[in-house]
Amino acid sequence: MHYALSGGGKRFRPYLAWRSYSFYAGEAASWSEALPLLKAIELLHTFTLVHDDVMDKSDLRRGRPTLYRLTDADTAILVGDALLIGVYQEIMHLPAHACKVVGDILSRAALRVCHGQLLDLDLTKRPTAEVSMDLYLQMITEKTGALIGAALEAGAALGGAAPPETQQLRALGEAIGRFFQLQDDYLDAFGEETGKIRGGDIAEGKKTFLWLWAWEKASPEERVQMESLSGEARRTFGLELYERLGLRTAGEAYLQKAYDELMTLLPTVACHSMLSEIVQQLVGRAR
Repeated sequence: MHYALSGGGKRFRPYLAWRSYSFYAGEAASWSEALPLLKAIELLHTFTLVHDDVMDKSDLRRGRPTLYRLTDADTAILVGDALLIGVYQEIMHLPAHACKVVGDILSRAALRVCHGQLLDLDLTKRPTAEVSMDLYLQMITEKTGALIGAALEAGAALGGAAPPETQQLRALGEAIGRFFQLQDDYLDAFGEETGKIRGGDIAEGKKTFLWLWAWEKASPEERVQMESLSGEARRTFGLELYERLGLRTAGEAYLQKAYDELMTLLPTVACHSMLSEIVQQLVGRAR
C-alpha cells in the first residue's frame, strides 16, 4: 500500500476538497477535521489507479513500475481492495454529522468510477461504428469526472454547504474531469513533450473523441484499416489519418469550446471566485 501511495502526483482531488471545505467552513475550518476526508479521497483515487493498471496491463505509472508490474495481478488487486477499505476507515473518523453524507458521496463516486471503467473496456471491444460521442462523454464523465466532482461536493458538505450548492459543485467537478480527459486524448495524439509515446491510445484500441471524429470523416477504405489494424500499425496509421483529416486544428477548437463551457459553470457556485483561479491554472494551459 505504501508503494501505491508514494508514487507522487499533485494530490489534486484532496486539494480541491480542502479548498471547498475551508471556503464553506470559514473561520471554523480545521485541518484535523478535514484530514480524514482528504485521506479518504486520495485512497479512493489510488485504488482506481491500481486496478486500472491491472486491467490495462500498464508497465509504468508516473515514471516508475506499476504495482502490477512490480508484483503481480493478484497482489495488485488485493492492495487495491485494501485501499478501498481504507477509504471507509477514514470516513469513520469524520465528525458524526458528516459520516453518512460523505460516505454516500464517496460511495456513489466509487460506483460511478467503476462503471466508467467498465464502459471504457466495453467501448474498446466494440466496433467503432457502435460507439457514439454521447456514450464516450458519459464514460469519461464517470471514469475521470466523478471523483473530482465528489471531492468538491464532499468538501463543501463537510464545511456546511447545503445540498443545492454541493450538487452544483459536483457538476462543476465532473466538467473539469471531462476537460482533463479530452485534453489527454488530444495530447496523446498531438502532444510533443508528454513523456509518453504519441498515439499510445490508438495502439491500445481506445475510442477517443479524435478516433470517433476520424471514423466520421474517413473513407470506406480507411475505415477498413481503422478496424483491422492493431498495435504499432494502428498507431502509425491513426496518427497519419488524424493529420490528413485536419484533426489537430479541429481538436484545438473542440478543447477551447469545452474550456469555455467549463468556465460558464463557475458562476453557478458561491465559491466561484476561489475556484476560478484554480481552474484556470489547472486547465487553462490547454487554451
